[in-house]
Amino acid sequence: MNTTETLTQEMKVKAEREHDLTIKLFQASQMGRETLEHVNDNMSGGELKQAVEKDILDYSDICNQLTRKLDAKGQEPKSVGKIPRMMSSMMINMKINDETPECEIAKMVIDGTTKGVTETTSMLSEYSDVNDDIKNIGYKLLWVEQKNIDEMRRFLHN
Repeated sequence: MNTTETLTQEMKVKAEREHDLTIKLFQASQMGRETLEHVNDNMSGGELKQAVEKDILDYSDICNQLTRKLDAKGQEPKSVGKIPRMMSSMMINMKINDETPECEIAKMVIDGTTKGVTETTSMLSEYSDVNDDIKNIGYKLLWVEQKNIDEMRRFLHN
């Protein structure tokens, strides 16, 4: 293999890894948004509901940024599979209703978001060689997840 072929192969591999990270970050932000939307639909109004709605917008913003990145390359976002989405919905339906205390809802959101932080951190470590532009969106996702956890902590007092 000559130098040009080697460079071309390396560029292909890097482009594939960038695409993979973009898709994984999209799916993580989509899952965060959809889960919070489902939580929001299952609870009554109040400050917690307002905080969740704000977090939904943050996740939506990240989904939109990643969709634009994919669109610019003529690629489509790939949604989270049906089974993880169904499982998440079933758990929320079983555990949250109008009578569920805010502190219990906040604990559930913190638990789920903590898993998201772990997964996002792992992704960013695994794909440390990709384009900084994509990694920066990943770091923004990580920031949103951490902010979400911090926001939910104030509802643990009940």
